[in-house]
Amino acid sequence: MPKKTNHWLILILLATAQFMVILDSSIVNVMLPKVQAAFSLSTTNLQWIVTAYTLAFGGFLLLGGRAADLFGRRKVFLAGLTAFTIASLLDGLSMSGGMLISLRAIQGLSAALCPGSSVYSFSYLPRRP
Repeated sequence: MPKKTNHWLILILLATAQFMVILDSSIVNVMLPKVQAAFSLSTTNLQWIVTAYTLAFGGFLLLGGRAADLFGRRKVFLAGLTAFTIASLLDGLSMSGGMLISLRAIQGLSAALCPGSSVYSFSYLPRRP
């Protein structure tokens, strides 16, 4: 008997992951004044907190899609989601501005692995007649 797959659960997981990736690129703007005060960052360095994520995300988005083609959508999606979650946790535990900027870049790179494989996975969800 074939294994039953809950397609709604898959859809909700993919949509939630995509929401988290996009939300993270914009929600960081709310915390910038507190980060600037806590780490004594200049305005230029403060901008790098946003730019590091966006640059890494945009730069590695095609690589994430290609990796999903080569290694499998599920593996790449789960690897990206796991790395994104760990980088998010470490972002919150950052001890300096440089550490935060570096972790934001890692977070952007791991976020780039999620959309390429998840959007491609939507085409495999069953369609109703």
